[in-house]
Amino acid sequence: MKKYIKSMAFFLIAIAVLLVIYFVIRGMRGVVGEDYVRGNLTAPAQRVYDYAGVLTASEEEKLEKLIAKREGQIGCDIVLVILNEPLSSYAKAYEDVLGHLSESEYVMVYADNFYDEYAFGYNKPHGDGCVFVDNWDRSDSAYGYAYNWLSTSGRVESRFSTSMIDHVVDEVNSRVNSDPYEAYKSYVNNIYSYMSGHGSPGRFVIPLYAVVIVSVLVAVFYLIGNLTKNIGARTTASNTYVNGGKPKMTVMTDHFISKSVTKRHIERSSGGGGGGGHHTSAGGHSHGGGGGHH
Repeated sequence: MKKYIKSMAFFLIAIAVLLVIYFVIRGMRGVVGEDYVRGNLTAPAQRVYDYAGVLTASEEEKLEKLIAKREGQIGCDIVLVILNEPLSSYAKAYEDVLGHLSESEYVMVYADNFYDEYAFGYNKPHGDGCVFVDNWDRSDSAYGYAYNWLSTSGRVESRFSTSMIDHVVDEVNSRVNSDPYEAYKSYVNNIYSYMSGHGSPGRFVIPLYAVVIVSVLVAVFYLIGNLTKNIGARTTASNTYVNGGKPKMTVMTDHFISKSVTKRHIERSSGGGGGGGHHTSAGGHSHGGGGGHH
């Protein structure tokens, strides 16, 4: 019985250590953004540029307030630009620097240039931040699409993988035609979620109560299982009634029956790191990003 009590104590200590680690991580995440100090005084204070008149004045104001809150929490600029104008002529003027551009990349050129020219970046000009440009004009597209683009810079560029960028853009495009305000609000909140690591979209976050309940249940089942095993343990073995407790083998012979060799291929996964769509803008600054359409 002492053996089981000892092993049980070790198991409970291990659970306690895991819970402490969990609390520490949650505590660290809870203070994300408290130490961020804005280092860029060059960029304008405005964050929402609705040149298409898609949003109401009240909605613009609410988005500005939400962005100000999120920027302070993650230390990154979050900019939104809404257009309704053709960009083909504008973008093609930069093809001598950027090379051939497809129709879906016209808005990319505008987004990168907008970020660069206004020198956005929370920590410094052209630093940590992002801009989402949504162009409602459809004349540039042979398919009648309205294209948009998320351009990332600094820590946001380093943090965001292609799948993260796709998720942010897809979330906007899934609702922007019916409810632009909620769509652009999702852009702001998804940037915050991914950059803070606190409840990131697509990532399962285990609530505290679940950790405690699961830990207790595992401990209880472990204890019950070992006690049951102890009660039902065998009291006899194959040599219990053999004289001296050891069987005597009078003949010992090895017979070779057959040989079988099994070969298995061990799969190796190839890892991939963050930063979707790395490229250099016409202004010579590094950006990541990706786009979509609605």
